[in-house]
Amino acid sequence: MTRESKTNSPNPKGRAFVLVVVFCVALLSTIANGQSKPGRTYSSSKALRSMARVYMAYGEYAKAQPLAEKALTLAQKRGACDSELAMCFIDLAVLYSGQGRPADAEKMCELGLHLQEKVLCKNHPYLAYTLRTLSSIYSEGGKYDRARSALDKAVTIMLDSNRADDKVMAPFYVDIAKLFVVEGDFEKAESYYQRAMALIVNSYGPDHLYTSNVLGSIAKLYILQGKYAEAEELINRAVAIQEKMYGPDHHLIAVSWLTKAKICQVKGDTAEAEKLIKRALDAVGRTGNVTAFMKLEQSVEEIRAGKQAAYGPIAKADK
Repeated sequence: MTRESKTNSPNPKGRAFVLVVVFCVALLSTIANGQSKPGRTYSSSKALRSMARVYMAYGEYAKAQPLAEKALTLAQKRGACDSELAMCFIDLAVLYSGQGRPADAEKMCELGLHLQEKVLCKNHPYLAYTLRTLSSIYSEGGKYDRARSALDKAVTIMLDSNRADDKVMAPFYVDIAKLFVVEGDFEKAESYYQRAMALIVNSYGPDHLYTSNVLGSIAKLYILQGKYAEAEELINRAVAIQEKMYGPDHHLIAVSWLTKAKICQVKGDTAEAEKLIKRALDAVGRTGNVTAFMKLEQSVEEIRAGKQAAYGPIAKADK
């Protein structure tokens, strides 16, 4: 294939995104025009959530927010069952977390978990996934004791019906690793990351988007350990996958570009570091997400100052 034909060929992932959006718009139009049948109100809130999830998958939180919030309002107004209400709350929790609103995300996730606990058995996997989401939200808000507790409960539930080496355990091991990083126990963090990576590569392949995300996390750990050559190799692999999937200028790659920038800064290549920083800031700036942009600016300041993240005991972080 020539360079020109590569450039002009349609992106399969982008095409799929457009098709899903078109389908959801058509479905929502039907609902808005009152063409849905009586008794089908439950499916209308699901349709709104489905479209919101498409936008969230691409980091388009501003577009997802009104859809997800309308889904909850509609479900409440029309007396949807507890399981549907729970999903509305949990989807909003994920959305608010993506917007950098941990307090709002925490409230939504706890409401969703409470409803799930009412309708599901105590060891249902859905509870484990919600607890994992809640753990991540607690961690984002600096509540690391709660994060550890929620994650421990999630893992216990999952191991009740799965083997420790089952692929479904990989995301839980990744989250355990992240908490060990926060605690400053890099050796245990690396052990859990490697355990997760073996399952991820075996299940999804070396070029999967999820694989790239975990590679990026391990690269950050290696930077903290001073293993810059290993970190550079991993983050280069991660960025190559992400740019192939999202395109070369997508804001969801910004964190990876900053990881590369940090390595460049350590190597003394300030010019290349600044190029990567500008690329990240420009991409996130185009989204209009002020919170995300401010958070990115803080990371940029730390890179330029040559600072490493400070980690200590979880108990201190919760105070």
